[in-house]
Amino acid sequence: MRFVRVVVIIVAVALLIGGGFAGGYVAGEYRVFSAGAETPGYVILWQVRDLLNRTFLGEIPSQQAQVYGATHGLVNAFNDPYTLFVEPAPRTIERDAIRGHFGGIGAVIGRNEANEAVLTVMRDKPAARAGVKDGDVLAAVDGKPITAEMTVEQIVLLIRGEVGAKVTLTLRRAGQTEPFTVAVTRERIETPSVEWRMLDADRRIGYLRIAIFGERTSAELKQGLDELAGQRADKLLLDLRGNGGGLLDAAVDVASQFLTEGVVLREQKRDSPETFYPVKKVQSPAQAWKIVILVDASTASASEIVAGALRDAGRAVLIGEKTYGKGSVQEVHELPDGSSLHVTVARWLTPNRVQLDKTGLTPDVIVNIAQADRDAGRDPQLARGLAWLRGER
Repeated sequence: MRFVRVVVIIVAVALLIGGGFAGGYVAGEYRVFSAGAETPGYVILWQVRDLLNRTFLGEIPSQQAQVYGATHGLVNAFNDPYTLFVEPAPRTIERDAIRGHFGGIGAVIGRNEANEAVLTVMRDKPAARAGVKDGDVLAAVDGKPITAEMTVEQIVLLIRGEVGAKVTLTLRRAGQTEPFTVAVTRERIETPSVEWRMLDADRRIGYLRIAIFGERTSAELKQGLDELAGQRADKLLLDLRGNGGGLLDAAVDVASQFLTEGVVLREQKRDSPETFYPVKKVQSPAQAWKIVILVDASTASASEIVAGALRDAGRAVLIGEKTYGKGSVQEVHELPDGSSLHVTVARWLTPNRVQLDKTGLTPDVIVNIAQADRDAGRDPQLARGLAWLRGER
């Protein structure tokens, strides 16, 4: 399986309802090897570990923590921001984000000023139906205390689990002196990656936003385009702002719903000839539509592939800010404990061989958003894209 990502693993660890990220990869197999104390160079590592465990004054980390620390150090020595060792907890959340669903309760975890874990519930989801309220402080999950030192993703993984199974939350609520428990039955929580609506019915302009390129994105896109076509859309504002990447296959499938022929991207590997990914033969109403793509500094990897492919084919105009510039490919090796190793093995180019990595895509029309715009609820990039599709250039 091929993936696309950016900078670090941008997972929405604060959410029990979804997640997102940025970079590119290829699933690999796990190969067992040994590097014992007799291996030249590794003797120092074992001597340091032994000295620390025998003489360190403070609390000695667990063996697992020491192994993970050494692994992170080894990977960091390769000096590549996208070659990463991902521990089991964030890797699990990452998989859920790509899959687009998980067993959960339908709530968001945040931290208040006292660094307590605070819940915000989703309407008509299990937590809300069980009586959990916005602002409830999470004190324990299945009897395990929630501490200030826990990361949000660690708390998330305590709550997520098998669909149909119960999880018991210990909560504190303002106005009540004693904590209380609530049993919540987990349900399948879906995290849609695509949203759409008509933006200007008179001008037949639709709007569609892709948040991540996951396993369900292509099917969700098809549904959205079909519904917009049913409302007589023939122009589209495609919003890829904040989209940090996802699955490479999804990016190819998405681009193919806007293109009829040609190449989606090119790939270069060391000591290998250049390869390319062709447009897939699919039927889509949007293949004849006029398209504007909104991009920003967080548009990365898979979203840059789609934006670059449509612009190179003359199918879209890019409006917004220069994109992130994530064009490298990571091979993902799943490890036995649920962790993974992501190794950079190739680079991507657009169909016209435009370099993405560390360069990004410069929009055809540059439009920035100032903090004053955000404070006032203005979106000049969307407004400029809408004006373009209306012919107001």
